[in-house]
Amino acid sequence: METPAQTCARLLTALEELAGQEAMSLEARDFAAVVHLQERAAPLVQLLGAHAPEITDPAIRRRVREFLDRRHETGEWLAEQIEQTRGRLRELDGARSRLTRLAPAYGRPAETGHRLAAVG
Repeated sequence: METPAQTCARLLTALEELAGQEAMSLEARDFAAVVHLQERAAPLVQLLGAHAPEITDPAIRRRVREFLDRRHETGEWLAEQIEQTRGRLRELDGARSRLTRLAPAYGRPAETGHRLAAVG
């Protein structure tokens, strides 16, 4: 039977592997993969949290701290990316609004859809 320390070490190894995959996905800006990896990691994090009070090994505690620090940094980076993307969307929305107001002055329809005309 596995001791709590062995269980935590095994969970940490799996989480560190997922964190490595997550880092590669973030670098590739594959956010769907990041979400999938975080969903896969969630049960492992919960199990690790359940065993945390039993961890007395300083090496395992250090690995847990490093993992949590990386997780926190990733969360901050993602929040920053989300805010930047929202800012870009606001800029695009403003540009679209200006274009819609100016288009009639140049004899262009404000809408971007196709128009059909019957000749006959």
